[in-house]
Amino acid sequence: MEKRTYFFIFILTIFFFFRPALICFAAGTSGAIILKQTSGARPLGMGEAFVAVADDVNALHFNPAGLAQIKRHQISVMYLDSLVDTWYGFIGYAYPIGGKVERQRGRRRFKSIKARRNRGTIALGVSSLQAGKMILHPEGNTVRAEEDYLANLGFGYIIWRGTEKVKKRRRRVRATPELRNEISLGLGVKLVYSTLVQKYSAMAYAVDVGLLGKFIVGKNRFLLGIAGQNLGTKIRFEEEGDTLPLTVRAGASYQMDFKQEHRLTISTEAVKPNDGDFKGSGGMEYWYREIFALRAGYKIGYDLDSFTCGVGFVWKNFQLDYGWGMSASKMGDNHRFSLTARF
Repeated sequence: MEKRTYFFIFILTIFFFFRPALICFAAGTSGAIILKQTSGARPLGMGEAFVAVADDVNALHFNPAGLAQIKRHQISVMYLDSLVDTWYGFIGYAYPIGGKVERQRGRRRFKSIKARRNRGTIALGVSSLQAGKMILHPEGNTVRAEEDYLANLGFGYIIWRGTEKVKKRRRRVRATPELRNEISLGLGVKLVYSTLVQKYSAMAYAVDVGLLGKFIVGKNRFLLGIAGQNLGTKIRFEEEGDTLPLTVRAGASYQMDFKQEHRLTISTEAVKPNDGDFKGSGGMEYWYREIFALRAGYKIGYDLDSFTCGVGFVWKNFQLDYGWGMSASKMGDNHRFSLTARF
C-alpha cells in the first residue's frame, strides 16, 4: 500500500474517532485548573503549538502518542513563575521500551545501521500547582486559594511504520530512522488531587487519547497530531461536582533540515475546551547544530499569553530551556525554565 493511501486512512481515522468528542462538548464550568496547565519551557517558546511536535517528555501534557518518538531515557524538570504568587512545577521521566540506536553527536543524529527496534515508550509525570493566597473573613486567616497535584502515566506506541530509507556514504550504509512514515497511538491516565482554601479536598481520574502521524516529504517531515484530553470523572468537593476541563487539540507541523546543521520546525495548533471558545496558536523552532535553539510563537484567544519566545542550549547530555510568555494584561508575564537530561 502506498504512502498516500496510509495518509488518507490516517485522516479518516482522526475524523471518525474524535468527531463524537467535539459534538459532546458543551460550554460550562470546569474544575481542577491544573489540568489546564501545560509543561515545558520549550513548548511555551513555540506558542504551545506542540500537539504535532510532541517529541519529548512534555508529550504527556500535549499528545501521549508523541512519546513513541523518544529514543533515549529522559528526565525533565520545569518551574513556572506565573502571575502574582502562583507557581507551577513539573517533573517527568520517559523510558523507551527495548531497542537502542547509537548516537553520532547531538540529540538527533545517528550512525548505527541498527534501526530502533522498540515501538513504544512509557512516561510518568508529577505536577504541582500552588495558586495565590487569600484572606478568610471574619477570621482573618491567610490561606492558599487552591493547591492541585497531578500524577500522569502515559504510553505511546508506533502502530504502523513504513519502509525505512537508507543513505549510502563512502561504501557504508547508514540507517536514518527519521526518514520513515509512522503512525503512533498514545494513552495517558491521570490522577488529580485538589484542595480549596486548605479545607476542602477532592480527587478525580481522567484519561487522554492521542494520534500522531509522521509522513516524509522529500527530505523533510510533515506531522499531524490530535488528542482528546481529560475524559474522566467529576471532581467533587461536596455533594455537587464540576466536570474536568475536556479539551481537544489538533495541529500540524513541518520539519526541515538544511546541510545537517540547521533544523527548522513550523507548527500550528487549534484547541477547543469544553468551557470556552476555540483557541489557536502557531510557533517555530530553529536549531543550530543541535546545540542552540531559538523559538517564537503567537497565541490567539488565550486569556494570559499572546506573544511567546524562548531559547535552548544543549551541553553533552543536558538541555536547558527558557520560555517567556507576554501577558495581554497588567498582571505580569510568564517565565518557564526547564532542565532535561538524556541518557
